[in-house]
Amino acid sequence: MTPLGWVTNPVFAGTQALVLMILPMGLPLLVPLQMAAPLPVLLTALWGGAQSGWIGASIPVVGAFLLGDGLRFPVTAFLFFFGFPLLAASMIRAGWKVSQCLGFAFLMSVGVMLLFFVWTLFMGIDFQAETALKLDTFKTHVLAAIAKKGGDAVILAEARVVLEPVLSVMALLLPGFVVSGWFLLHAGNLLAARTLVRKWGGTSLFATEDLTEWRLPFTLVWVVIGAALPAFAASGFLHLLGANLVLVLAILYYLQGMSIVQAAFRHYTVSGVVRSFFYLAMFLWYQVVLVVTALGLFDIWVDFRTRFFRTSKEGENPPGS
Repeated sequence: MTPLGWVTNPVFAGTQALVLMILPMGLPLLVPLQMAAPLPVLLTALWGGAQSGWIGASIPVVGAFLLGDGLRFPVTAFLFFFGFPLLAASMIRAGWKVSQCLGFAFLMSVGVMLLFFVWTLFMGIDFQAETALKLDTFKTHVLAAIAKKGGDAVILAEARVVLEPVLSVMALLLPGFVVSGWFLLHAGNLLAARTLVRKWGGTSLFATEDLTEWRLPFTLVWVVIGAALPAFAASGFLHLLGANLVLVLAILYYLQGMSIVQAAFRHYTVSGVVRSFFYLAMFLWYQVVLVVTALGLFDIWVDFRTRFFRTSKEGENPPGS
């Protein structure tokens, strides 16, 4: 049996994926585990091929169908969690680099979001207004629940102050949040699979590349500027579209910022403990994520890796490749 045989057995992998997907529904504290639901399917598809991947993916999809709600839940589960891992595994096995797979995933997700906006415009749907109305109903239920548990007028006022700006942002940026969440979910699982497979003996599966040297083309900044103009200067549909595009594009600069951070960690031999504290800080304080994103954006002018540290010398194989 291969080093990953016990992990990537399609039936066992599919069962793992099912548990990771549905367990947080009953235990909300375990929601972070749901982010790893695509990983077992991705691993079995990488190691065993397309047939193993489809067997693994079918188990959580069938499980979602048996839980009820007609076809909505299983279709959503496949599209959100398991469709891209099957595609990414076939791309990797065909020789694609991880960065190329991520680029394809990003273009695909943005394309779907743009089609959604075109559809709402064509159908005459005011998506932001309808979303705001549903979120306002949600706010009313939350405040009623707080009052039912004995919350006085002061507590209710404080809750309203916290909820209203958050729900307002959600009404504006919900499509961007969904697309960004989907992309980051699969980017994280693909990078985790790359690390695990290479560690456990599958180095030949992944094309050689040094992800700490990954950078975006300079011309992309003009796309950001083009999206930012209507986001800040227009109203209505153009404001909605521009704001969501800016959010989604910011994800790419966040990933470039993370590649710079990882290059710095490697160059200065930063310990695992310090790295863990940094990742925890990103989880606890969104300001850290904003700094990393700004680092990625300004790198197109500053080039931090060349100015402050080189991660590989010209003509050498990049470390970690």
